[in-house]
Amino acid sequence: MKKIIRLFLTAFHFLAVCGGSIFLFVQPVSFSAKVILCAVLWGLWAAGMGSFLYFRNQYVKYSGDVCRYAQQIMEGNPCSEVQNQETLTSKMVMELKKTGEILEYKASAAEKEKAETQQLVSDITHQLKTPVTNIKMYGDTLCEEELSGEEVRQFVQIIVQQIGKLEFLIDALSKMSRLESRMMHMHPDHCKVNRTVSQAIDTVASRAKEKGIELQVNVRETLEVCHDSKWTAEALGNILDNAVKYTESGGKIIVSARNLEMYIVISVSDTGIGIDSGHYNQIFQRFYREAKAAKTEGLGIGLYLARQIITLQGGYIKVRSKAGYGTEFEVFLPRRAA
Repeated sequence: MKKIIRLFLTAFHFLAVCGGSIFLFVQPVSFSAKVILCAVLWGLWAAGMGSFLYFRNQYVKYSGDVCRYAQQIMEGNPCSEVQNQETLTSKMVMELKKTGEILEYKASAAEKEKAETQQLVSDITHQLKTPVTNIKMYGDTLCEEELSGEEVRQFVQIIVQQIGKLEFLIDALSKMSRLESRMMHMHPDHCKVNRTVSQAIDTVASRAKEKGIELQVNVRETLEVCHDSKWTAEALGNILDNAVKYTESGGKIIVSARNLEMYIVISVSDTGIGIDSGHYNQIFQRFYREAKAAKTEGLGIGLYLARQIITLQGGYIKVRSKAGYGTEFEVFLPRRAA
C-alpha cells in the first residue's frame, strides 16, 4: 500500500511539473525565457526528488542499523565499535544500551524482591509453626487423656504461654510488614528525649528488676530533638530488651544522650555477653540470632525493627561491642526532621 501511494505521489509531482512546463510555453514571453523557466522548474523537481530519495535511503539505513544494534544489545553484545562515534546512530545505541541496563536492573530488583518475599514467607511460617504445634499438642492431650487437676492446670498454663508468644510474634511480624511496605509513617515532632527514653525504660524495668540488673539513666531534661516519640521509644525498647536478655544478674545498663552538631545520640550500653565484631551487620537482619544467643528466648526481630524505625526518621544505629565485656548501641537522630 505504501509503495502504491509513493508511486502515486511521484507520478503526481511529475505530471504537475509537466503541466507547469506546458503552462510556461503558452505564456507570451520570449522562447529563451521559456526555456530558462522550464529548466529551473525541472531542476527544482529533480533536486527535490533527489533529496527525497537520498534522505529516504539514509532513513532506511539508519532504521536498519538501529534495529540491528538493538538486537545485538538484547543478545548481550555491547556494540563497542559504534558507541564512541559522533553519529546519530551512536547516540541512539547509547540510549538503547542505557534503557537495556535500566530494564535489566529492574528485572534483577524484581527477582530479588520476589526471593526476599519467598524467604520472608518461609521465615514467618517457621516462626509460627512452633507455638501453633505446641498449642495443638497440649490441646489434644487435654481432650483425649484423663489428667489430674494439677496436670490440667499446668497444661492450660503452657497453652496460655504459647498463645502469648503467638500474639507477640504476630504483632512483631505485623509491624515488620508495615515497615517494609512503607505503610507505617513517622510523625516527628519536637519533644524531650528523656520522655521518649522513659517510655522505653518502662517496657523493661520490671524484668530488669527481677534479674537484679541496675538501670541507670543520664539524659538531660532540656535535651530536645524532632522525632516520632512513640516509634523511637519502640526502637529503644527493643534495644533495651536485648540488653536485659543478654545481661547476667547483677549487671548494669546505662542509657545516656549527648548533643552533636547534626545529631542527638542516645546510647544504650550494658555489661552483657557482648557481640562478636564479625556479626555487627548480621544482627540487624530479620530473624538472625547468634549461636551463643540461641539458648535465650527470642525471635531475632527486635534490632531489625529498631533499625527500620530509626532509618525512616533519617537516622542510623551504630554498635560497639566486645565478646564477654558488654555492648553499646548508639542511636543517631538528626536534629532536623528527615
